[in-house]
Amino acid sequence: MSERKYIAVGVGKDEKSIWVGHFGISPFYYIYDDKGNLLEKRVNPYSKGQHHDDPNLIVNFLNDCKVFIARRMGEESRRKLVENLNIETYLTKTKEVEEAVKEYIAQKQ
Repeated sequence: MSERKYIAVGVGKDEKSIWVGHFGISPFYYIYDDKGNLLEKRVNPYSKGQHHDDPNLIVNFLNDCKVFIARRMGEESRRKLVENLNIETYLTKTKEVEEAVKEYIAQKQ
């Protein structure tokens, strides 16, 4: 497993705004470093099926990410991510991806 050091943001079908559904079924994830630089876009292989409630799927897929930024996340899934899988979660109200990343980085300082 690679070192967890990146920030993952669930991104909608428009590829511009944060996904409004649950993080685990976001169509895309944008991956950022801790300075807010966009590194890559990943297509979620689990986004097209039925809703799943298995955070392990996404944790394994985003195996180099330590933070998940979303607008919505199931409470039980979020608890599993934080308590069992050592993933930090950050819920935002903004629809703008870059703004959410800046918001997260600013609150960590």
